[in-house]
Amino acid sequence: MTQDSSAGTGRHTAQLAVSSVTDAVYTRLRRLILRQLPPGTPLRLNDLAAQLGVSTTPVRVAVERLRAEGLVVHQRGKGSTVAPLSLDDLHDIYAVRVGLESVAAGRGAPRLSDGEIERMRSLIHKLGSLDHDDLRVLPQYLDAEWSMHEICYEAAGHPRLLQEIRSHRRQAERYFRLALAQGMNAHDDFQHQTAFFEACAHRDGPAAERMAKDLLEWTVERVAPLLAPESPSNGATATARGTVG
Repeated sequence: MTQDSSAGTGRHTAQLAVSSVTDAVYTRLRRLILRQLPPGTPLRLNDLAAQLGVSTTPVRVAVERLRAEGLVVHQRGKGSTVAPLSLDDLHDIYAVRVGLESVAAGRGAPRLSDGEIERMRSLIHKLGSLDHDDLRVLPQYLDAEWSMHEICYEAAGHPRLLQEIRSHRRQAERYFRLALAQGMNAHDDFQHQTAFFEACAHRDGPAAERMAKDLLEWTVERVAPLLAPESPSNGATATARGTVG
């Protein structure tokens, strides 16, 4: 009986260890794609495994997770590569985000507690205190603005809706990083974030819904020209994006 229990514990520990390694590889690869690897970069399992000091198994699992997020594409006979940035993809992702996030904002704002509003207030103050011209603080900026939105969206009380919002935000991250790296001043974004916070602070559902929609559509207006045919190639813009954070 004791032996069986020990064996079960050992298997569980091994499973946790494998999961931890896979999560670490996923996080590292995702960071590389967002900040360094241009679209079209081959993702060779053996090379990545050697670079990260792991076996190919966690790399394969991580690549599949990134493929599900739209950050990686796979072609039979050619393997996996970093997904391209495209105007159609931008519009598709943000069309879904507008629908999901405006609904969550409209439902969440009236339900915010005093404590949640104070947490949001602290985050908007943090956003305002950052140097909006310094690309090095963009990771902090993006983390804080997302944390503020998530407080409102979570207050809506629909876990599945929040899960979908998180998924599509992850898919969109390369696009707004691109825009910020190419000169979209974070100060302009901050004005929209402030308007969103004010609507939430007043628990004004319709206003929060409108601000969430306006913010996302404003972002698309600024990213789309960077992906137009006459713009630099995706590879060139990705190189610039690598300077972010």
